Amino acid sequence: MTSQTEAQISARSEQEEEFEISKSQLKRDSKDLQKLGKKLAALNPEQLASVPLDESLRDAIELAHKLSNKRGALKRHFQFIGKLLRGIDVEPVQAAVRRIEDSDHHSKQYFKTLEYWRDQILQQGDRAINECCEQYGGVERQTLRQLSRNYRNADSEERKTRFARQIFKQLQSGIDES
Repeated sequence: MTSQTEAQISARSEQEEEFEISKSQLKRDSKDLQKLGKKLAALNPEQLASVPLDESLRDAIELAHKLSNKRGALKRHFQFIGKLLRGIDVEPVQAAVRRIEDSDHHSKQYFKTLEYWRDQILQQGDRAINECCEQYGGVERQTLRQLSRNYRNADSEERKTRFARQIFKQLQSGIDES
């Protein structure tokens, strides 16, 4: 019977070892939750409204905005936000933050594309306009050619800036359509 009891004890200790989490892992998890809290505090109110948060966590994030110029207090407050996050299921919150970050990345890429084509048109003229029209069917070739010509013939920096902005707007409307 003692061998059977010893076997049960060793089986329990193996199971307990599987479920034990090291102190270092707990600290890493705590730091990750604090980082998530910092990401939440960096969101604008419209973005924050799309994240599923309880009222106490939402209030804590609003208070973090008020503490932005007090470093020590803000650090302690993010520890508090991490503690609040430990008490809830963070998967939906993390998924919402990822969606927001992905949409921000998409917006930045779109803006960079518009800037790239505007700069190419200003530098290369018709060749860049033709390439852009081939890639994006909604772009009006004739309007871009006219704006590019006006840019080259402009006599002041103010007018050049105005035509460059018009090219950007034209690209924006044309690329949105395609």
